[in-house]
Amino acid sequence: MALPTIPFPIRHRLAVFRFGRLTLIGTLGAAGTALFSQATSRAPAAPLKEETPVMLSAFEVSAQGDDGYKAANAISGTSFNTALLDLPRPIEVITAEFIEDIGAKEIGEALKYSGSLADNGTATPDDVTGNNFYNRGFQSFTTYRNGYRSFGVADTLFIDRVEIIKGPSSTFSGTIEPGGTINLITRRPGANPGGHVRLRSGAHDSRRAELLYSTPLDDGKKLRVLLGAAYEDYGSPYDFAGRERKVYGGNIQYAPTSRTRLGFDFQWQTTRGTQAIPPIYFTSTTGFYVKDIPRGFNRAGPESTSAILQSQAALELTHQLTPRWVVRAGGYFRSQRQGRNTMAGSQALVVNATTRARTVARIPTVQLTGNDNYIAQTSLLGDLAYGGITHKIFLGFEYTGVVDSRSQQFRRPVNPANINVDSATRADHALGPWSAYTTRFADTTLDSGARGYTFSNLVQVLQSRLLLMQGYRYGQFFQNSENRLARTAASSSQSAEVGSYGASYRLAPRMTFFASYAESFSPQTATDFTGRLFAPVTGKGWDLGPKFDLIEGRLAGTLVAFAIERSNVLQPDPDHPGFNIASGLDRSRGIEFTLNARPLRPWQVVLSYANVDVKTIKDPTRPANVGLTPPNVARHQANVWNRYSFQSGPLKGLGAGLGVIYVGERRGNGNLPNLPAFRSPAYTKADTNFTYAQKIFGRSTTFSLALQNLTNADYYASFSALSEPRSATASVLMRF
Repeated sequence: MALPTIPFPIRHRLAVFRFGRLTLIGTLGAAGTALFSQATSRAPAAPLKEETPVMLSAFEVSAQGDDGYKAANAISGTSFNTALLDLPRPIEVITAEFIEDIGAKEIGEALKYSGSLADNGTATPDDVTGNNFYNRGFQSFTTYRNGYRSFGVADTLFIDRVEIIKGPSSTFSGTIEPGGTINLITRRPGANPGGHVRLRSGAHDSRRAELLYSTPLDDGKKLRVLLGAAYEDYGSPYDFAGRERKVYGGNIQYAPTSRTRLGFDFQWQTTRGTQAIPPIYFTSTTGFYVKDIPRGFNRAGPESTSAILQSQAALELTHQLTPRWVVRAGGYFRSQRQGRNTMAGSQALVVNATTRARTVARIPTVQLTGNDNYIAQTSLLGDLAYGGITHKIFLGFEYTGVVDSRSQQFRRPVNPANINVDSATRADHALGPWSAYTTRFADTTLDSGARGYTFSNLVQVLQSRLLLMQGYRYGQFFQNSENRLARTAASSSQSAEVGSYGASYRLAPRMTFFASYAESFSPQTATDFTGRLFAPVTGKGWDLGPKFDLIEGRLAGTLVAFAIERSNVLQPDPDHPGFNIASGLDRSRGIEFTLNARPLRPWQVVLSYANVDVKTIKDPTRPANVGLTPPNVARHQANVWNRYSFQSGPLKGLGAGLGVIYVGERRGNGNLPNLPAFRSPAYTKADTNFTYAQKIFGRSTTFSLALQNLTNADYYASFSALSEPRSATASVLMRF
């Protein structure tokens, strides 16, 4: 794929966005190597003697007890390593084995097998925000990486598991949206040398190569290192589009004593490519999708390019103070620089009354952005027992800062002419050099910070059959913003406090019933007409239902009923056009069902279903929106994944998986009139994956063939995302 070249003036502007801050990563690495991550190694730790420290594992999520696709525990719900069966709130876990078996190229592909998660429809080859999604009908803008609020695309090479938090929470390490969030747990080096190399090739001239290696560096295995790298060149079903990505990263662990652990987790990534805009258009008179647009048409064109640099690193220390108390301290740093020429324009076709030629408008914009984020966390954990009652106490403090987040946007003095969707040539897409974009219409800087104080307590009584959870979080945040174009500046601050409560009771040895009430808040960076920072988006919600793990662990699942309210939703300010007020109220309620089954040892099944009813309850500035659902959210959503692996006989080593995803009808673009005909119709999508494992040169080698969209169905993954045609991806994986 030909790579875009950034002109010298733009490269210079990118450079002044303080690339020097990236040297902090090197400083962190030199300062002490690597710190303890919450991620897990595959090998279970050896049992400790009674008199030795036993508390460090309370900060880790362990794969010990996991069975294929079924996870045994999670850390995201309470900040403790807690058995999912006893956890008094809904947490869903996607394991590394599941991500591998479905052949996921991106984390988002695995998230689609969670019943109440939906695509936000904005992911593109130059996406910089990461895995944004709808959770229980509410859009989530942030993800977490080992408990640190993170941004950007997470490569599957370094992800060991994904923990999905459903609904609001105040016991998590940071702020989350009312619908919930995800916590990406990264890989950690194991006790023995090992790794893998993989080559992958697929449709649209897509290819990828990756290498991952883990090894201890000393005889006592106190210092362990995991390093990895990946290169991928992805084509696209749309004209001109594609991306090239390079990823480097790893994790280093050092345990100088049995009481102390240090860890360093890092990832560096560059992405260069050309924007892809799916050919999704409608006529303004009817609101119907127009389905005879050429499938490969791309409004953006070959000159709509981008270059992105993302880097992130976390340094963490865990130390056992006493047999009952552990202290943890860590820091996370992320930096991003981006220069891109994006293409906007309406989805409505313009039809010439005489010639009947169909065209669409184009509004190109050059964007230069840069920001540095850092997080400092410290926490104290205690495990106390007296009178038959066990307390697990968590005290935490977090500080988050955004330093000099800057955005500049430029446009051409005159927008290019509309482009014909039926007969456009490469020359018609021409946009001219970036130096021609001389009209500056945005130039802003932002400095912000937040402090959060968290307390939680897990209490086990009645011989540990009853688990009670209580949590409290208080947050303060501030923002200093400057509009250099308008020569205005504003400073503002806000605070919020929320609580969470829950109970889980063991009805039987492998069945529990839980109920929980939780609140959450998420700061908003926008300001009103007077320059004041909006109050945070707040959420409150109930969850209740049974959890089970029956038939010797071969049948596990949950059935959850939930209700959530989201407040302080931004709405247009009727008195000041172009500004907003925070006054909206939305409600989501429904039922979620998840099932992990092993009918036979070689046969694994994952099934989920969600019935989500989301409505706008209050919208004082747009009363017509009351009762409407948000875009891209289906009332009914279900999926199933089956995989069978032959473990003996002549077919030993052969495996086959089949997945089916069903998504119901959804509302179209929420910024358009709610025309009855403008809906994204329901669809069913089927994927399959075949594997064959064999020893080659003494190394375990797996050949795989993944087929996406088996039926070649034509559907809309969201109101702005068109389905990809049937495609195939082949890969070979060698472990050593």
